[in-house]
Amino acid sequence: MAQKLALAGALAGVVIAMTMLMQGAVKQPMGLLYSGLDPMHTGEVIAELEKRGVDYEIRGEAIFVPNSERDSVRFSLAKDGLPQQSVRGYELLDDVNGFSVTSEMYNATYWRAKEGELTRTILAIPGVASARVHIGASLRSGFSRSGPSQTASVTLVASNRISASQAEAIQYLVALAVSGLEPTDVAVIDPKRGLLAGPNVDRMEEPGVMAEGQSSHLEQKILRLLEARVGPGNARVSVTVDVNRQRQRVSEVVFDPNSRVIRNRTSNDISEASGGGGGGGVTVSSNLPQGAGGSSGSNSTVKNSTESVVYDINETRRETETLPGEIERISVAVLLNEQVLGFDANAEDSAPLMRSLVSDFEQLILSGAGLNADRGDSLTVDLMPFQEMEVEELTPAPGLVETLTERYFWSALQAILLGLVVIVLGFGVVRPLLSQGPKTGLDTAAGAAAAPALTNEAPDALDYLKDYTRERQDETASLLQEWLNEDRKALVNE
Repeated sequence: MAQKLALAGALAGVVIAMTMLMQGAVKQPMGLLYSGLDPMHTGEVIAELEKRGVDYEIRGEAIFVPNSERDSVRFSLAKDGLPQQSVRGYELLDDVNGFSVTSEMYNATYWRAKEGELTRTILAIPGVASARVHIGASLRSGFSRSGPSQTASVTLVASNRISASQAEAIQYLVALAVSGLEPTDVAVIDPKRGLLAGPNVDRMEEPGVMAEGQSSHLEQKILRLLEARVGPGNARVSVTVDVNRQRQRVSEVVFDPNSRVIRNRTSNDISEASGGGGGGGVTVSSNLPQGAGGSSGSNSTVKNSTESVVYDINETRRETETLPGEIERISVAVLLNEQVLGFDANAEDSAPLMRSLVSDFEQLILSGAGLNADRGDSLTVDLMPFQEMEVEELTPAPGLVETLTERYFWSALQAILLGLVVIVLGFGVVRPLLSQGPKTGLDTAAGAAAAPALTNEAPDALDYLKDYTRERQDETASLLQEWLNEDRKALVNE
């Protein structure tokens, strides 16, 4: 019974191993069907897959199906309109019934469709993960001549940083889609960064972003100039642009004293007359000219002159506003590969030649990059040998054998391992159990004696036993001793 139970367990193990072997060999690799769908649309896709009897696996937010059926399943689902887009656009107007919808309801549906179409377009921008468009439609009466201006807002979440130019492009996208809407009336909002563009937002980019863009532009410009001389890959350029991050406004008034001009001149002349002599009445002689009369006297006249001059002086008024982003200093570092310049660095005249080359490169870079020494710009040019880099050879496209090996290597390895397990179980467990147990000496002798009888010759049994006892005397003696003991036991029992 113990042998039968062990045999049954071994057979069960072989069956299980063969089952796992078949499953590992038959199972197909899984391929991605859809990822990042809304939970509602994911449920619709899963229900359709179950309805069609397609095997699938859910890993996080992704749905996997057998790789061989992925394309056919995807086309089949697309034919049925699955998965549905999370944002609906003009298809909302397909459900509008003109007999049961009022004008207000139609307008509301129209603006919803417009917002959905704009949201789809914005979601197509690389880096935009989610977006929402709100249009402030002004519902005014048809009899009014004027109304409130159109406004709109765009709320988006981006995996990458949205620049000011991209935000401005979104403004124009929404404004051109809505009649009467100005781009400046469209607000672009990022929940993490705040207001990106819209009313009362400075159009200038942040100084750090501007400095990074200017540095990259100068690096590419200098690198193109140098690679024309030293060849591609033999020059390294690093540019650092320091920009002003402060906003400052300065007002000043300058007077020029040497530029005075007479604006107004005023002159006043005053004359005063005074006379001397005796008093008396007024007579004819007093009215005669001096010396004509008989009486004598003295007269005097006083004159006063005043002049007033008003000058104008040239006046210069200046008002200077410094905005963030003004370049304060540019630092350029250039490293060239001296191995491609055509001279030996160990030669005696290498130092003057190197200084001459460095001077030529400095002049080229100064002229090409527009560096200003008065501003504090610095330039460093150095020649050094570059370390040789191993260039990876282009690998050809994998052939059929490599493709099959890549796809089915692990499956084949798994099948081989399971096959080895089956062989070990078969030869190490099942075969010993199926074989007979150990035989006694009597059975061995009887079997040895009976074996020749099965042959074609059929020799004499007595001769065979004689030869057997002569060749195996010890075993014959033990066999006879065993027989005698059995006979003694039988006699005793009787």
